[in-house]
Amino acid sequence: MSHNSEPITIPHQPGKLDFQIVEKEVSVTQFRRKPSAVWAYLETAGHVIIFTRRGKRDCAIMSIETHACLSGDYEKTMREAEEAAAKWRAERKTRRQKAKEAKQHDPCGS
Repeated sequence: MSHNSEPITIPHQPGKLDFQIVEKEVSVTQFRRKPSAVWAYLETAGHVIIFTRRGKRDCAIMSIETHACLSGDYEKTMREAEEAAAKWRAERKTRRQKAKEAKQHDPCGS
């Protein structure tokens, strides 16, 4: 028998609900100061951040992978997320192109 206190971790398989939900409370101020710590925490499936304001639980975020696994229809949820992301990227590209064209046609730069 091993005396190692490290838990055995099995790698997460996408689409499988093979993880436990682990919540971590983070104040909005902490998030503003160090957002990279929140994003790094959320990279692990099952990790959920609960944002607090004035010590009260306000809202939660989780990775798309965690949400999709909990949704009951993994494939549909992932497809919807990818479609929404593609639509947003296309809209952003169109807005940037329009702004660039407007700037090129305006000789004064205003």
